[in-house]
Amino acid sequence: MGSIQNYFELEDDGNVPVLLSCPHGGFKKPIQIPDRNITTFPDRNTLFLARQIIYLLKTKNIKIFYILNKIHRNKIDLNRPPGSGDAFNQDAKEAREIHYYFHEKLKKLAKECILHYGRCLLIDFHGFTKPHEDYCDIIFGNIFSNTLDIKNGTNYNDYRDYWGLSQLVSILSKNFTLDDGLGVSDDNLAYSGGYITHQFYRKERINALQIELGNNIRFDLKLSNQFVDDFTSAIIKSIE
Repeated sequence: MGSIQNYFELEDDGNVPVLLSCPHGGFKKPIQIPDRNITTFPDRNTLFLARQIIYLLKTKNIKIFYILNKIHRNKIDLNRPPGSGDAFNQDAKEAREIHYYFHEKLKKLAKECILHYGRCLLIDFHGFTKPHEDYCDIIFGNIFSNTLDIKNGTNYNDYRDYWGLSQLVSILSKNFTLDDGLGVSDDNLAYSGGYITHQFYRKERINALQIELGNNIRFDLKLSNQFVDDFTSAIIKSIE
């Protein structure tokens, strides 16, 4: 297991109830692990932005739980079920062990978060390519709100009733266009999120969000810095 741990960066002793997952930003291509049947690109710069967020929060004495993957998506896709040929080459024992390790560790981190703080905001960090300039900058996926706990129970479709989502939407929407994942629209292609958020389907005291960043944010330094600042502010607001 020691070598498998080297494929991840993680923090298992956070001081706030926030857990960040970044599964598609990796760049390592271990030669002993065969490629998947599908050739895909990584979500470029998501790993870099996740590190920037973690660093900025630490400067404010806030330490979140996190697990960041460093393996290229051509080798393993951690956002696919292990029985799927899309997840990894099914003959690759090490790939299966790495996939298992990531998901077991993620579940353990969520449990630790709840054990110490009574709740957990899980943010699964991804990227997408905007098909045209007018497309939204950020897409949220939450299994049609079924990975969210309602705060007040007053209006199921009101994002202000969801811890975590409400702060992220209210702050990120100041500088970026969003699809908050609460209703069907032309923009949102990932309402249900992926395999990672599905592992937390209707789990008590866990709000699980898949967040996808447009390529404009990930490739433009000014927008990247703006996003990191805004995202960090939203996390601080959510834990207050």
